[in-house]
Amino acid sequence: MSLPSTHSALVVNADASGWAVTQQALPAFDDLLVKVHAAALNPTDWQHVLHPEWKSLAPGTSTGSDFAGVVVAARDGAQYQVGERVAGFTRGGVLQKDNGAFAEYIAAQSPIVWRIPDSITFAQAAAVGGIPGDTAAQALYTRLDLPRPWAPAQRTAAKAGDAILIWSGAASVSYYAIQLAKLAGLKVFTTASPQHHAHLTALGADAVFDYRDPEVAQKIQAASGGSIRIALDGVSTHDSLRLTAAALSAGGTLVSLLGPPEGAFPAHAAVVPTFIYSVLTAKNAQDRADIAEWYAAVHRVLPELLESGKLRPHKIELRHGLEGISEGLLQLMDGKVSGKKIVHTIGE
Repeated sequence: MSLPSTHSALVVNADASGWAVTQQALPAFDDLLVKVHAAALNPTDWQHVLHPEWKSLAPGTSTGSDFAGVVVAARDGAQYQVGERVAGFTRGGVLQKDNGAFAEYIAAQSPIVWRIPDSITFAQAAAVGGIPGDTAAQALYTRLDLPRPWAPAQRTAAKAGDAILIWSGAASVSYYAIQLAKLAGLKVFTTASPQHHAHLTALGADAVFDYRDPEVAQKIQAASGGSIRIALDGVSTHDSLRLTAAALSAGGTLVSLLGPPEGAFPAHAAVVPTFIYSVLTAKNAQDRADIAEWYAAVHRVLPELLESGKLRPHKIELRHGLEGISEGLLQLMDGKVSGKKIVHTIGE
């Protein structure tokens, strides 16, 4: 297959105040080169560029995390071959300056890539199987040890019938976590603004609470009978972590997406961080093994789960082209995106 020498990519602009589309050489790859057909937007994509505490990308650096596309080049012996439809994620511009999902081509690694079943679109794959779905899987299966729907006989710490609190149910990670927890047979308590309550109930949540209610933690405690010992906070601000912990029983475990909280924090709950980027480095062998198991299961069970309605993709707002991605990232930054995932088609 003949490949171009350059491609279009969305990079950090000259004064690091935003993004710009530019032409650059194809990224070097040692496993797979993928032609991107769809890329999904995540909060981390703007945070690495504009967040006052977390911005770290220099001008000219590639951006974007979640992608879906077609393998156009592969090393000898690679797990996936030219022509296969795959999805995955990277840490745009952090591990490799010229490699990100907001581009026409991306260098990808087999352990962090899954084969897209024929019945799944590129947009669905980018939205489901990237950072949100993978983080939910890592939090529930690796950190909290929930039953795996593809291995029902496997012994796990959490059991069917146990209660779990998933804070901010309309957030992307929480949206998939609710469904995976229900597949495992758990009783799911979640929070959201009232406009999302009916949808989250239809999604499978057993009880939904208004996170703005000043007594929300006490109400969750009362409704659960004090039985919740495990939780995932899908936004993981200091306030949300504190409220999530307050709803847990003594000795509970809370998974945070952004590490342990700073300052005073309820002592009765253990906070366990989960960073899906941990699977991108070989030193995290257990996380890489777990994500490989998850990806193998995704390919096998995802079509049935989607077709049966047991797993529903987040509502997708489909947009087109690299040029408009910066607008969506600014909307994410300003809190103007709720209950949906923005996905851009690339090169179509």
